[in-house]
Amino acid sequence: MIIRNPRSTIIIAAYLALNAFIVTLAFTVKSDLEQTAGAAGEVAPEYTLIENLDYFHLKDGLPLMSLSAIKMRSQGEEIAEFDQPVGIYNQQQKNIPLKYQALEGIYKKTKDSLLLLGEVKVKSDEATYEADKVKYLFKKDLLTASGNVHFTGFDLKTGDELKINSESMKARPKLKTSTFTGSVNGVMQRKRRYEGAMTFTSQQLDLDGVQSFAHLEGNVFMKRDTYRLTAGKADIYLENFNKSLKYFVMNDDVKMTETLNNPQTGMTERKAFAERLEGFGREEKMILSGAPRVEQGTDVIKGYRITVRENSDLIEVDDAMSDVQMKKKKLKE
Repeated sequence: MIIRNPRSTIIIAAYLALNAFIVTLAFTVKSDLEQTAGAAGEVAPEYTLIENLDYFHLKDGLPLMSLSAIKMRSQGEEIAEFDQPVGIYNQQQKNIPLKYQALEGIYKKTKDSLLLLGEVKVKSDEATYEADKVKYLFKKDLLTASGNVHFTGFDLKTGDELKINSESMKARPKLKTSTFTGSVNGVMQRKRRYEGAMTFTSQQLDLDGVQSFAHLEGNVFMKRDTYRLTAGKADIYLENFNKSLKYFVMNDDVKMTETLNNPQTGMTERKAFAERLEGFGREEKMILSGAPRVEQGTDVIKGYRITVRENSDLIEVDDAMSDVQMKKKKLKE
């Protein structure tokens, strides 16, 4: 008979129990990891890669969007990414297609949105939008653009061509409205080329193609023929150029500078200052109001309402009750 030390027996029993616990814990952890890995595998996104494809998306049985691309990566039915997409989006309610192309495209079906990146060009029958980045929300008819924005369009009523550059833009192609912001500049070219063009700059420009109307806001500058105009804001009525109606209106600290060529006196600079200026295209005149003042050569004219004729020395004071002052500036001896 072998008699063991009770202390040794207790240590051996504890050692065996500890080993049994470690082995059980190891199997339990392994099982949990396997289950977790299995669950992760079930929810992991499955990507499909297709090269040189033609893609179509139908809505209510009608073609909504189609495109071709050199490569497509899709995640189930939610997201499709394209390399060098070229396609058409059909505005079903208006039956107006929008053609587009870019270096990259991301189409989110659930949000009905298309994001285009790199050398983006979106074109309709009346306008072309170009930018570094363009996003179109189909349901909202909202097109946003940023980075080197260029717009080229034709006025629906006059046929005048508009070219606008800006830092960013928001447009609604169906409604034919656009808002350009940040370092806005461009040109309005008359359909009849001999009628000339008007260049402009501002901080913001709102364009309404249906109403043939443009509103400029913030540090407005306009140049046409021989005159240059600056103001806080301006409205341009494109349809009125050849009518006896106001073609453009400027407000807030208006300044006009014009260079006249007089056969007798030679080149003369005329300056005008007012709070409001109304320009009439066909009649080639501008009406100043709001403490107007005109300086031409050595003459200074002040009045309640002053009419200036383009390319003419003639200055009219329409209101006989106006306070008109004409004086010669003193010449240096």
